[in-house]
Amino acid sequence: MGLLDDLVGSLGNSNGSGQGNQMQQLMAIWNWVQEQGGVEVLLQKFQQGGLGQVLNSWLGSGSNMSIDGGEIQNALGNDQLQSLADKLGTDVQGASGTLAALLPQVIDKLSPQGHIKTSNTQDLGAMVDGLFKR
Repeated sequence: MGLLDDLVGSLGNSNGSGQGNQMQQLMAIWNWVQEQGGVEVLLQKFQQGGLGQVLNSWLGSGSNMSIDGGEIQNALGNDQLQSLADKLGTDVQGASGTLAALLPQVIDKLSPQGHIKTSNTQDLGAMVDGLFKR
């Protein structure tokens, strides 16, 4: 499962239950990203929300700039984040915090050459869907 294993591994060294929770969060985020129109549309929203420099660090080969939940809320808006919060079983602040923690790593892994490869997003989607037997 290469890409998915890399993502889960990069999310931190947790015990099995921690990884299961991270997988559930990743699945919820993946579904939400698809509802937003896909990775490319989400990245466009980040650009429009003034997070272009942060986004470029995730896409580039250097270190990833951090982001906080408030910046994500400003870029995406509470309405869009509420649907993610519902999927994660939390509030908008919790959802934006989870997204702030996971999204830089996800985008970084999806863009090994400095840009998002469509095949990577399809592979990740298929792996996540298969893992949860959708």
